[in-house]
Amino acid sequence: MPMDLLIVGVTRRGDGRSFIGFGSVGPGRTGFVRLVAPTPSGVLYPQEYQTYGVWEPRRWDLVRVEAPWADSRPMQPENRILDRTPWELLERPASARWLGELERHPVARGALLGTRGRAVREASVQMAGSVAYVEPADVTAVCEWDPQRERYRARLHFSLDGERYDLALSDCFYSPVIARKPEATYTLEQVGCRAPHGLRLLISLGEPFHGWCYKTVAGILPRRTVTLMRDGTSSTLSSTDRHAAGDTLEHPRSSVVGT
Repeated sequence: MPMDLLIVGVTRRGDGRSFIGFGSVGPGRTGFVRLVAPTPSGVLYPQEYQTYGVWEPRRWDLVRVEAPWADSRPMQPENRILDRTPWELLERPASARWLGELERHPVARGALLGTRGRAVREASVQMAGSVAYVEPADVTAVCEWDPQRERYRARLHFSLDGERYDLALSDCFYSPVIARKPEATYTLEQVGCRAPHGLRLLISLGEPFHGWCYKTVAGILPRRTVTLMRDGTSSTLSSTDRHAAGDTLEHPRSSVVGT
C-alpha cells in the first residue's frame, strides 16, 4: 500500500542517504518514518530513490512511496523497507495542510531519546522511538576539525529542557555549508538558516557503533506555517516563510518522478 510522506530529514549515511518522512502511521495517528533499502545496511543509493537520474527528494517534498515491510532492527522501530517501485513526487513544496499537520505534531519533552548524553548504550536499547521532534533554545552551529577523519565537520549546540547538547549534524543541506566555513561557532542565521518564527530539530538515533547508538541532528526545520495558521485562510506560503526554509522552493506540482 503506498505511503504519502512529507520529507523532513535528508541525511548522509556513509556514502549514501537516509530519508525521514512525516505522515500517517496508523488510524488517526501521525508520526515519523525512516525509509531504508532492502539490504543489510539499509543505506539508500541513487538507484533506490532517483528515477532516470534526474530527481532527488529534498526537504519539504511530498512523495508517495511503497514501503510495505517493517524493519526488524530494535533500535529503529520507525524503519520501513522500500520495494523497487519508483518514488512519485506529489508536491514541491508540500501544501499548507501538510505543513500544518507537522506544526501541530507534539514535540518531545525531557531527556532526549531517553538519555541526557549524546549516545545510548546498545545493550540498554529498548526504544519506543528513534526519532525525536524537539523545540530547542540557544542553537549555535559549530565547524570544527575532526582529527580522526582529517576533515572539518559540522555540529549543533542547543538547549532542551535545561540540558545542553552537542550533537553531530547530518542534515545534507546545512552540514556541508557549515563544514566549508572557517573553524568557529556561528548563529544559524550566519549559515543561511533564517527562522523568524523559531525552529524545530529532528533528532535521529543511529545504529550501534562500538556498543553505542549515537544521536545526530537529522533536520533543521524552520517553522514555516505560523502565518498560515494565524489567519487560517492562505493556501500558499508567505514570502517570509519561503525565505525561512533556507533553500530554493518551487511551485507545488503533481508529477511522477523523472517525467
